[in-house]
Amino acid sequence: MVDFINEVEEELRKDKYNELLRKFGPLIIAIIIGVVAVSGYVEFQKYSKSKKARATAASYTQAAKLADVGDLQAAIEKFIAISKVSPDGYAGLSLSRAAGLKVQLGDLDSAVNLFDRSATAFSEPIHKDLSSLKASYILMELGRYDEVKTRASALAVDGAPYRDLAKELLAHAYLETGDMEAARSEFAYLANAPGILNGVKSRAKQAMMLMNANIEIAPLSVNVEDLPSPVPDKPEDDTEAEVKPNTETQKD
Repeated sequence: MVDFINEVEEELRKDKYNELLRKFGPLIIAIIIGVVAVSGYVEFQKYSKSKKARATAASYTQAAKLADVGDLQAAIEKFIAISKVSPDGYAGLSLSRAAGLKVQLGDLDSAVNLFDRSATAFSEPIHKDLSSLKASYILMELGRYDEVKTRASALAVDGAPYRDLAKELLAHAYLETGDMEAARSEFAYLANAPGILNGVKSRAKQAMMLMNANIEIAPLSVNVEDLPSPVPDKPEDDTEAEVKPNTETQKD
């Protein structure tokens, strides 16, 4: 009798299970298929991104070799082409390299344009500001001081990665436009405020001494290639490099 009852209960459980399976089975299967599909898509995206980054790195190396052997125009064209199809990091870096080569060719207006495009392509403030700072130095050399003041002011806000260099640039722009009071204020801040980069502080003190002695201060001249270069994000299976604002690379 007990065995009979157990068999009946087992059949009832099977019937209940089959009923639930008929009711929710399609939904469960759909969920499983969805999870598998999403996981596969995510892995494919990771693979594609890594593969694209490695291909971009190889193209970037080829462009750099063209520059090394003196074929600057070909290198510029390749760097610009890379920027159109590469991830943000390599796009910004490629445009920055193209801009530097334009400086070597003496095409400063084009260099400013490329540095501006580089700043737009980067996502990290430390990279964006560096490209903008380089463009500002070139504008200073071109004598477009009002533009320098506008750009340098934006780069000299509290917490900006290249604040000291931007304020120094701003001081010289004021000096070149005859705004001696504003120039003196900026130089005084850089000469006396704590935490200012040593090279900037030293130059600011020298500028203050020359201003007090009514001696003309030489125009600010910086080789943008002496400033640090950003490093793009690398594929996940490579070692990542962090860019630091090594602003002491500016010549004293």
